Amino acid sequence: MPLIKSAVRYGVLVTCNTPDAYRLAVQKWGDSVTIHYCPLDYAWSVRQLLRHYQPAVSFIIETELWPELYFQCAEHSIPVHIINGRISNKTYQANFLLRLFYRRALQTVTKVWARNSEDRQRFLDMGCPLDRATVVGSIKMTRQETRATPEHPLLGIEFSLAVSTHASEELVIARAWRAASDNHLLVIIPRHAQRGASIARLLEENGLRVTLRTEHRIPVSDTDILIADTTGEVDDFCAHAKLIFMGGSMVKHGGHNVIEAAARGKAIIVGPHTDNFKDEVEYLRSRGAIEIAENEQELASKWAAVSGGDSARHRLEAATIAAYRNLPNRVEEYIELVAEAIDLHHTKTA
Repeated sequence: MPLIKSAVRYGVLVTCNTPDAYRLAVQKWGDSVTIHYCPLDYAWSVRQLLRHYQPAVSFIIETELWPELYFQCAEHSIPVHIINGRISNKTYQANFLLRLFYRRALQTVTKVWARNSEDRQRFLDMGCPLDRATVVGSIKMTRQETRATPEHPLLGIEFSLAVSTHASEELVIARAWRAASDNHLLVIIPRHAQRGASIARLLEENGLRVTLRTEHRIPVSDTDILIADTTGEVDDFCAHAKLIFMGGSMVKHGGHNVIEAAARGKAIIVGPHTDNFKDEVEYLRSRGAIEIAENEQELASKWAAVSGGDSARHRLEAATIAAYRNLPNRVEEYIELVAEAIDLHHTKTA
C-alpha cells in the first residue's frame, strides 16, 4: 500500500486476482487509482488489457510469473520490474515445459529486486540475465511508522487472534485453543473471507459456539469463536489481541507475514510451515520474539504458556518490540527505486 500511495500522482492501474482483493482495493483507494482484474494469461486477454490502459511501466509483486503478460509487455515496450522478488519452491521445481516458459519470460524483465541472495540466484537459475537481478531486501521485513492505535473492534472484549487461516487449519487452531484453556474469546480471520460460513459450520459440528462478524459486529455472550469474515480489519484486531497466531503455517501453505503482527508488538506463534517468510521468522526467532509450534500438541502447549500468564506474554511482547525497532526501512528504499524507474522511463519516452 505505501508503494501505491507513493505513485498515485503518476496515475496507477492496480490489478488483482480475487473478489476480496478487489473489494479491499476499492475500500483503500476508491477513485484515486484504477482497479481492474488481471486477465488470465492468454495472448488475446492480456493484449486487450494493455491496449485499453496503455501502461507506461509495470511493477510485479513477488512471484507473479505470468509468461504471456511479460511477453506482451516486451512487445509493447513496457518495462517490467519485479518488486520483492522471490521464487517459491513450487515454481523453482516446475516441470521442464513450464521452466521453458518462465525462462523466456524472465529474459524480458528490466529489473528484479530480489528479497535475498537465494532468491536472486533462483531468478538467475531460471533464466533472468545476470545484470538485471539485484538484492534489495524483503519489503515485508521492514520497519515503518504504524498508524495510531485503532478503536477496539469488539468494544473492549479481550480476545486471542488467529489471522490469515486456511482450510484444514481452523479446526486444528480451535482444538489447540481449547486444549490451552485460553479464557479469552478466539477470533479467527480467514485468509479468504467468503469461507466464513463453512468454517462456522465445521467448528459448530465440533461442539463450539460460533458467531460470524457479518451477522453480529459484537459476538453474543456465549460465543466461543468469532469468525471475522470481513475485509480491511486485520490491523484493528492485531492492535488489540492478547496473542496472535499467524495462519498458513499449520498447513503446507508457507505462512504469512509475521512482521505485520510484530509491528503491533504482540506475542506471536506460528506453525512449522513458514517457507514463504523464512527470513522474517528466523529474524524474530533469533531475537526470542516468536514461538514456533511443530504440531497441534506443541501449539496447545505454547498457547497455554503465552495466554495463561502475563510474564511469558510480556517477555515475548518486549522482544517483539525490540526486534521491530531494529528493522531497516525497506519500504522507503523500494519507494525510491519505483520513483527512479518511473522517472527514467518518462525521460526516455519524453
